[in-house]
Amino acid sequence: MSFKLFALSGSQELGNEVAGRMGISLGALFTTRFSDGEVYARFDETVRGETVVLLAQINLPYHNLFELLVAADAARRSSAREVVAVLPYLPHSRQERRDGERTAVTSRLMAETIELSGVNRVLTLDLHSMSIEGFFKIPIDHLQMSAEFVKDIREQYGDKPLMVCSPDFGGIKRIRAYKQALNCDMAVIHKERLRPNEVDRMEIIGDPSGKHVVLIDDMTDTGGTLVAAARLLLKQGALSVRAYCSHGVLSGEAVERIQASDLQELVFTNSLPNRPQGPKFRVLSCAPLLARALENLSRNQSIKTLNNI
Repeated sequence: MSFKLFALSGSQELGNEVAGRMGISLGALFTTRFSDGEVYARFDETVRGETVVLLAQINLPYHNLFELLVAADAARRSSAREVVAVLPYLPHSRQERRDGERTAVTSRLMAETIELSGVNRVLTLDLHSMSIEGFFKIPIDHLQMSAEFVKDIREQYGDKPLMVCSPDFGGIKRIRAYKQALNCDMAVIHKERLRPNEVDRMEIIGDPSGKHVVLIDDMTDTGGTLVAAARLLLKQGALSVRAYCSHGVLSGEAVERIQASDLQELVFTNSLPNRPQGPKFRVLSCAPLLARALENLSRNQSIKTLNNI
């Protein structure tokens, strides 16, 4: 299967990196916003009978998401054979269930909206919850940065005493895979929340004393959990604390909070275009993984094998 790769307006940097890895050029897609904020998209080359791949970083504000919807509809109306959306980060992925009465399941709303625009397949990175896959009626390929993170952790620590730690119980399955790959100890942090983005109390299940601790999570938003976890781990004897998160949302005062924290470093991907400056931030590109996934997709080969650690 051959395809044409297009990057939306907020994703040109990542799109060029993915295209470069594959030895191809980005397709000609023109997007703009009118003076009243309306989104406009037009393909400046034929896509008739083609598989159109749209690489879109659809983080907030919402015009990034709407630009994807408009471009997908334009491809469908231009007789594209298939539309594949490469969405490294899915907004609203933390709202995959109702947490009370009279609330929405926003992750499902996102899935249905993307489908209705004409997208036939989704390729995404490190979902917050595996249940989100079930919200899509179209094929969804779920990539994981585990192999890249494990390789980097080995390079950083070598034979030093190591412990991997999940900042919540939801990440236990993920952290067990890292434990096995790195042949090290593991821990999990139990936290109680007062409200979203605000943690009331934390306790560590495991003994971090005398070890370099690596926190693993799918995303960091305000940074509050990572900062509090690092402080607690060091207080209980950890030698150092480094964090790896696939999606660096870093909203509000997250950058300042992390810079002033006890964290040695925060490593995250360019699934979002955020690029904070500072000695405690390092970006590990997801472009090589996305490029390999698209190559496998074009050859009708397995994508799941790319997630093996």
